[in-house]
Amino acid sequence: MKKTAWLCGILLAAGCSGAENNENNMEEEAGSTAENAAVSNENNANNNEEAQDPEDFDYTFPLTGLGAEEDPDHRAFGVMIENAPQARPYAGVEEADVVMEVLSEGDITRLLAVFHSSGPDVIGSVRSARDYYIDLNNGFDALYVSAGGSPAAFEMFQSGEVDFINGLEYDGVHFERYEDRSAPHDLFTSWDGLLDAAEDSGRDIDTAPPELNFAEEEAPLEDDVESLEIAYGGSSGVTFTYDEEEGGYLRSVDGEPMEDLETGDPVAPRNVLIAEAPHDVVDDEGRRDIDVEAGGDAYLAYDGTVVRAAWENQDGVIVPVDDEGEPIPLQPGQTWISITEEDLDNYVDMDGAD
Repeated sequence: MKKTAWLCGILLAAGCSGAENNENNMEEEAGSTAENAAVSNENNANNNEEAQDPEDFDYTFPLTGLGAEEDPDHRAFGVMIENAPQARPYAGVEEADVVMEVLSEGDITRLLAVFHSSGPDVIGSVRSARDYYIDLNNGFDALYVSAGGSPAAFEMFQSGEVDFINGLEYDGVHFERYEDRSAPHDLFTSWDGLLDAAEDSGRDIDTAPPELNFAEEEAPLEDDVESLEIAYGGSSGVTFTYDEEEGGYLRSVDGEPMEDLETGDPVAPRNVLIAEAPHDVVDDEGRRDIDVEAGGDAYLAYDGTVVRAAWENQDGVIVPVDDEGEPIPLQPGQTWISITEEDLDNYVDMDGAD
């Protein structure tokens, strides 16, 4: 991020973080130090157009199916990214291996962006945790990163159910404030910042995530589809429009293309999985309990085609399956998982499908 874009350094960190809401001001004590990890950002970009044949490489990235020049035996980071209008555009999301979008309060969604094969220079904005995002994160055995969290999320932090980094502890050190945003929409970090925060908090960074199921060759699905619309409501309505040149589905939110805050690169996942799940509002703040283990109906789209499928939670990971319960392979590249409320067809509209 441009140096002129940072508003708050160490001297102003306390004043900036004071603008956070109460749940974001909860903090945990930092642990002991851990060894740092070095991840090369060269030749391991997650862009779909660079989907090389893994057989040309000695290794394969487990969450993208793309070739890797070095053993990717390091841990992934699962970062909570805000999706409110005040926090758009985001930074770094187009480089995530897997992104999961789920409702938080009202009509607003948040994103869990899982980074492993590529380490962006800027990631954010980082926002607070919810318990079901932690459950999704743990399926990848990722180090979970947020700016505070809900009471249910903090219970999971304190009980040791997740390895986590609370960005508010490192405000002005490994996380910084962006001058063009108002708090609490302004907290950003980087891959290097995450590695340093992991070391400072004594977190394990030497555990690779599980391998997702990728197809060995392209296989068309059932119907051609040019775009998919997800009616989350309010300003969170999402459209994915297939772009053959980009090699993925260009993402728009509330009619605005999602391009990276720093680079201008589009968010364009190759795989888009839309899955329904039971949602219940559980408090006066509008927080939800979302069952990310229930399974249900789903749509899987890639390369301009779509299939009506189902999904199962297999070892903590949401997996598309066919009528016989067999996993449907993904195509190498970025995967986006959008979770809606039940009755999927009330939330999804497709252009170009039969």
